[in-house]
Amino acid sequence: MSEYRHNEIVYEEGWREAAEPQVSPTAEETPADELPPAEDNGSRPLLITIRLILCLLAAAVLFILRAMDSEWYHDFMTFYRVEMNRPVIAQDFFEALDLSQVFGKSGVEVKASPDELLHR
Repeated sequence: MSEYRHNEIVYEEGWREAAEPQVSPTAEETPADELPPAEDNGSRPLLITIRLILCLLAAAVLFILRAMDSEWYHDFMTFYRVEMNRPVIAQDFFEALDLSQVFGKSGVEVKASPDELLHR
């Protein structure tokens, strides 16, 4: 059987048992932390559609207000620029952060072992 045959499928013994689908455990047999997350794809397209419509509506309103050179448009853009330039985390948070509580009162201390001191 040294001859190579094209378009021929050769099955091994016991191939039917290996090809049968594995039966997964039921929800009663599987612990709660191992269950796959429940997929609720029914409401996701609707939510995406609603968000898209709201964004397009807001963009259309702003475009119309800009075309009319409305004072509301200028007020909104001023508010938008001020809010976008604000940091996400207030600077007061970083100034009030006391790292000595985390690392101890004297900060981080590095101590050398006696054998490290001898090898210097």
